[in-house]
Amino acid sequence: MNLAIIVAGGKGKRMHKRINKLFLLLNKEPIIFHTLNTFQNCKNINKIILVIRPEDRSKFESIIKSNKFDKVIKVVDGGAERQDSVYNGIKAIDDAKDDDVVLIHNAVNPFVDEATINNCINATKKYGAAVVGFPAKDTIKVVDSGFVKQTIDRRLLWQVQTPQAMKYFLAKKAFERAYKDKFYGTDDASLVEKIGGSVKIVYCPRENIKITDPHDLAYANKLTNATRIGIGQDSHKFSTDKNKKLMLGGLEIENKSGFEANSDGDVLLHALFNALSTTIGYKSISFYADDMCKRGITDSKKYVEFILDKVNEKGFKISNVAVMLEGKKPRIDEYIDKIKASLSKLLKIKKENIGIAATSGEELTEFGKGRGMQCFAVVTLKS
Repeated sequence: MNLAIIVAGGKGKRMHKRINKLFLLLNKEPIIFHTLNTFQNCKNINKIILVIRPEDRSKFESIIKSNKFDKVIKVVDGGAERQDSVYNGIKAIDDAKDDDVVLIHNAVNPFVDEATINNCINATKKYGAAVVGFPAKDTIKVVDSGFVKQTIDRRLLWQVQTPQAMKYFLAKKAFERAYKDKFYGTDDASLVEKIGGSVKIVYCPRENIKITDPHDLAYANKLTNATRIGIGQDSHKFSTDKNKKLMLGGLEIENKSGFEANSDGDVLLHALFNALSTTIGYKSISFYADDMCKRGITDSKKYVEFILDKVNEKGFKISNVAVMLEGKKPRIDEYIDKIKASLSKLLKIKKENIGIAATSGEELTEFGKGRGMQCFAVVTLKS
């Protein structure tokens, strides 16, 4: 079992707002919504314990209920210090085994992505404890009374964020020992370090920031509005096999010749795959689909579902899709609404965010002469 303790018990004084900063809006939703939503949708997270300020309980419970965050099994009151709040969360665990993974995450780190969570879990299973972060890029100096005393080699330095994770037995041991020694660490991993445990560092994107002050919130809002644009292309000639079905956008076009391909040859979904894949730094469809074909997976929707999982892991969502088809046949206009409906279901976006156009090619290309079809797809992704 992998269990997340999300710490939401801070006062947020540096934000200089009258309300808990976790209820401030980030892209039209409270900050806490984004954090809980990521862990709720992470396949490798089984349960969530949310640690809060008692006076905010009704607001948190309303957000959990209205958004159906059913992985949140307990809402626990926090303590005087962050370490106390985390310990309250650990003590609230009542069904864990020693080797189960406990992830501790700051609720004000809303940009953590599924890939980071999964990498942290895997490292913890192997090494016992893990912390996420990224290498320091600035020179760090030790200063005393206004004078530089030492310059630290930045090649040895990492900026640490959350989640920080440890096996359940190690979490209990580290926190119990800390209280026995009256030790308060600056982060959770330091408690494991203090008892001689090994902590594996796991790289996370620099966007995984902690929102502390108004400057952070302004930067966070810029990140949520960040857009990536990708373009993909694919083409196939028509098959001589009359039993080959013609598939476009996951829709079967009846009584029409299909494409020559090892898969179903859905040229639209293949172009869409390439647009999504290259936008997040992955390769073309053949790199992934060829192996799937060998295993008997020929439905192009399965290929798109694969890359959609990768898009989600990167923390992006599809905003818009634009498609341009070229071919003398079939005439596309009569199928556009049905293709949109098919894509809407597959991509989980509204039909009005999908545009499809077609050109006959005027017999200027092989596609215009009716020997196949070509498709271009453009996608916009937002974080």
